[in-house]
Amino acid sequence: MQGRPGEESIMSFERFPVVGLAKTYCVDRQVPDSASTATALFSGVKANYYTLGLDATATRDHCDAAGDPGRRLPSLATWAQEAGRHVGLVTTTRLTHATPAALYSHSNSRDWECDGAVPADQRSCVKDVARQLVEDSPGARLRVVLGGGARQLGDSQDGDDAVDGCRRSDGRNLAAEWLRLGGGRHRVVRTAHELHAVDLSRTDYLLGVFAPDHIPYGAERLPQHPSLVNMTTTAISLLDRHPAGFLLVVEGGLIDHAHHDNYARLALQEAVELERAVAAVVELTNPDETLVVVTADHSHAFTFNGYPPRGNDVLGFANETEDMEPYETLSYANGKGYHEHHFQNGSRRPVAEMDRSSPRYRHFAGHPIDSETHGGEDVAVYARGPFAHLLAGVFEQSYVAHAVSYAACFGPSADMCPARARRRYASSSTSAAASTSWAVLAVGLAAAVR
Repeated sequence: MQGRPGEESIMSFERFPVVGLAKTYCVDRQVPDSASTATALFSGVKANYYTLGLDATATRDHCDAAGDPGRRLPSLATWAQEAGRHVGLVTTTRLTHATPAALYSHSNSRDWECDGAVPADQRSCVKDVARQLVEDSPGARLRVVLGGGARQLGDSQDGDDAVDGCRRSDGRNLAAEWLRLGGGRHRVVRTAHELHAVDLSRTDYLLGVFAPDHIPYGAERLPQHPSLVNMTTTAISLLDRHPAGFLLVVEGGLIDHAHHDNYARLALQEAVELERAVAAVVELTNPDETLVVVTADHSHAFTFNGYPPRGNDVLGFANETEDMEPYETLSYANGKGYHEHHFQNGSRRPVAEMDRSSPRYRHFAGHPIDSETHGGEDVAVYARGPFAHLLAGVFEQSYVAHAVSYAACFGPSADMCPARARRRYASSSTSAAASTSWAVLAVGLAAAVR
């Protein structure tokens, strides 16, 4: 962030010249989940709640062998690969989690991340998400894939049960299979040290799996876990060698996870992690030839409230009067924070008794629920670079993919893009400036296309 701390500070993408608003509702819900919103962002088609890469005629939790192949939606990754671009994916979540999975998979349930989670009567109809990543296009053709989720790939040595997600029941190690099938210019890395040590000049495909589940929060990250900035800069360095250009999707997904647990401090820290990754993308690309888009796939039931004075700690209190119980500037409409702020008899727990400095302190929530919900309001879209003006105004979330398609001259809008742009993106230049970068804030995600 730039400028003075506090209200006047500026995040890198807040300096982008174009700002729009995207409507995030999905086909069957006013407030969506990440699978449906990521499908809209990546495919340009709104989908049903909880489904991945399928149009709205698909049924949640039930695969139709006869109909679903025709319901599969091609994504930005497919469009870019068909146009000869290289494609990469970076995330702080499991590689098979809802948002990244929407880039490459087609599933009636976002929960079907590994075979152990797919119902027995569905396994002959649909592959689990992890298998789609390593066996099918566009997943198998991704040039760089960095994130967590070793359990889902069968690559984890961790003996503990998965806190979230699933384990493989087929005994396969998909990461090892991917490495064997790829030949000598494929690399698999599992620690930050191994990532930094990769000789990119001798690597065509890179798979990094850095945690059994999600990569830990930045505030709790161990030395073996790379940061989002580390992964993003490595991905750009690898992809930028391709003269025809690339698409890179980068997700800062732990912002979302922290909000679901009412961890406001961690959510803000993870937003800064994403901001740093966006700043790195901006530094590595040319604004005259690079489209950078920063947005969210949805919001959260998160409130900035009260009348705190200027300069007040945003993690502090919104009121200063002695005749009123202190209340926090940041609070949630629902979530686990309710229980931490109430005794079993329902009375409020004094805030002074709580350790509010802990990263895992839960801010107040107004209604008890195991996981805080998403919000339904429009989300901001920040854009910089060629054709950024296409993302001004208010539009459906699914429009973003079509704007990127037009700007990058691939996919369904390729025939409509100006010949001037077509020549630019077909250039043989190897400069990173020929990429289109897309960074997503809040359930974070970023992409780059050249």
